[in-house]
Amino acid sequence: MPLSRIAPTLLVLTLTAGCGGQDATAARTPAEAVARQAKEGAGVKVTKVVRLTYGNAPRAAEDLVVPVDIGEYSESRTTGILRLGTAASDLTTTFHRTDVPEDLKNLVPSDLSGMTTRAITIGDSGTYEQRADRRDVPAGKSWLHHSSPECGMAARLAGALDARAVLSPEVLERLAAPAPSSGGVIDEVTTVVHAGSAAQTQLSAPARGDDPAMAEVLREQYRSARVSWQLWVGPDRLPRRVRLVAANPSAEEGVPRSSVTEIDFTDWGNDVSVEPPPKDQVHESGSCLAPEPY
Repeated sequence: MPLSRIAPTLLVLTLTAGCGGQDATAARTPAEAVARQAKEGAGVKVTKVVRLTYGNAPRAAEDLVVPVDIGEYSESRTTGILRLGTAASDLTTTFHRTDVPEDLKNLVPSDLSGMTTRAITIGDSGTYEQRADRRDVPAGKSWLHHSSPECGMAARLAGALDARAVLSPEVLERLAAPAPSSGGVIDEVTTVVHAGSAAQTQLSAPARGDDPAMAEVLREQYRSARVSWQLWVGPDRLPRRVRLVAANPSAEEGVPRSSVTEIDFTDWGNDVSVEPPPKDQVHESGSCLAPEPY
């Protein structure tokens, strides 16, 4: 998996508790509040923005254009739903270049609509991906499918948090560990905010079967990468907002040196349905799918 796929780790996450119910109100920690939502099989809406910084942008010197790699995109925007408990998600991501200088906009392609990706993930059934450019999709099919447990492993072990990983008990416990302070009002709810920082790999959310040897390699590779965060929670302890800012000053060329991810979670507790695409529209893929949509 290219490093540029796993570098985004700055995350701003906004979660708005909907019908958390009495159990959620009685929860003592964000991890416990989310676990109770998961036990009930509840869902949550997701809106996420990831902004990447690659360092130097391409510059023009008189009549000579000197391109410097600014990556495939500088911003991604994701919307959709997560189902807790029996894990599932249906998320659509668009990609954008927002860091091209005015004098180079006629030279650097800015239309990335062909990268638009819809991804449906259902438990152990794997991920179904539908891309606007139809890459690797044979005629008569609309979706690619993979179910290899190795897919996404590098991102998980490197500490690149997706929307679901942020809501995992291990990550929420780490984010909520610092003593809270007043967080102000978010979505008409009075909140407290937990703020802290750590090595990026300390926020990893490994899955069963992940390779421990690869984990060691990634810990060494990302030893200088750090993440700072703010976690806002309401009186019911459900997260309202999370902000993670990651920096990797030793990143190789073409790999983001920093990223900021903003995710809104709204309508907590709603019933959501996530269904796989029709079987006759699915093509089985022999490799993991990218770009990762969440």
